[in-house]
Amino acid sequence: MRFISQYEPSPTETSGFNVVERKGIGHPDSLADLIAEEFSRSYSLHGLERFGAVPNHWVDKVALVGAEAEVRFGGHTVHKPISAYLFGKVTRVVGAETLPVEDLFRAAVENVLVRATGCDQIADFVRGFVENTAGVGVDHPASFYRPSSDDECRIATVGALANDTAFCSAYAPADPLDVLAIDVENHVNSVSFRNALNGLGSDVKVMLTRAAGVLEATICLPVFPEAVGSHHEYTALVSEAYECLEDFISEHPVVRKHPWLTRLSVNTKDHGSGAYLAPFGTSLGKGDCGLVGRGNKANGVISAGGGAGVEALAGKNPVHHTGKLYTLASARLADRIHDKLGLPNEVVLVSRNGDRLDEPSFVGVRLARRDGRLTRGVIEELTAQTLAELPSLSERLLTLSPIDRFRDPSLVLEV
Repeated sequence: MRFISQYEPSPTETSGFNVVERKGIGHPDSLADLIAEEFSRSYSLHGLERFGAVPNHWVDKVALVGAEAEVRFGGHTVHKPISAYLFGKVTRVVGAETLPVEDLFRAAVENVLVRATGCDQIADFVRGFVENTAGVGVDHPASFYRPSSDDECRIATVGALANDTAFCSAYAPADPLDVLAIDVENHVNSVSFRNALNGLGSDVKVMLTRAAGVLEATICLPVFPEAVGSHHEYTALVSEAYECLEDFISEHPVVRKHPWLTRLSVNTKDHGSGAYLAPFGTSLGKGDCGLVGRGNKANGVISAGGGAGVEALAGKNPVHHTGKLYTLASARLADRIHDKLGLPNEVVLVSRNGDRLDEPSFVGVRLARRDGRLTRGVIEELTAQTLAELPSLSERLLTLSPIDRFRDPSLVLEV
């Protein structure tokens, strides 16, 4: 089915309001997403190397339980380590060969935590658990999760049928606040910024609120406890960071382009002797928890504007899980419609469990003006092109590091 409708243009950039949030790469929810995606990727690549196919799996339920720690100026003491849990369905055995699921998960956890936080020590304070729920049911052949040979592993993933009934959505172009939020977080977590301001952690949060012509930017900056020996040292570091951020935001092309009155706030919880101290540079080091699906969406932000579904793509099978593939395909289609027609738009793709993956049950496109016959034809053509590329989209997911995709969400949309 194809359905194209008219919708009213969004409020202008000097009227109405918008709110955009970006969780930093060291936020527990971001870390859970990254671990699920890194495990899925490494597991898929292992299967392709050993059996010529991606073994069936579905691990979008990674959970992180933060460490129990005593935190103080000058240092911290961990009393209970971080726990990383993988919940989901995983093919453990193909024929006579057992897949190293626990080893792959442990490697994914350590790789993500160290790279994302920039702290080698965090790997010494984490333990992993795998809870596999892959059984045998009448809706799939027994070989779906328990292939008795390489051939059965390959056959189980042939045909590309949708494995869920779900809807996924995207919009284009990106809102200026989307761009600004991503750039601010990437800047704060850049090597140059953190080297210049030694002691800042990676568990950053950026919240942007624009109402009419006023932009409020609220940023949370964690500090390694061992980097500051007193509240005075902490305050000095945060104050220096504030000045650097104020300069970066005021000079950013998005801000320079718009006549906004911009206000910046940093670490607003710091009252009296309070301080955002975080072991390993993340609140995961002091008890906060992380779950797949609570972090940034596929476009790198969490936005109050534009269409947004609830699908979490991290950890979903890259071969046939529509929650992953349709989320990215809808973003690719929205971008193409905007590039071709110059029209802001929203795209919705709906899958039905068991249907052909390249034949969504519904494709909805909302345009900023009434569509004509020519416009409809262009959209039909772009939709067919995008759906035909689903296999290559799966392949591209396996070539890109999840951390690189986190920093630049547009990478996966390139053909």
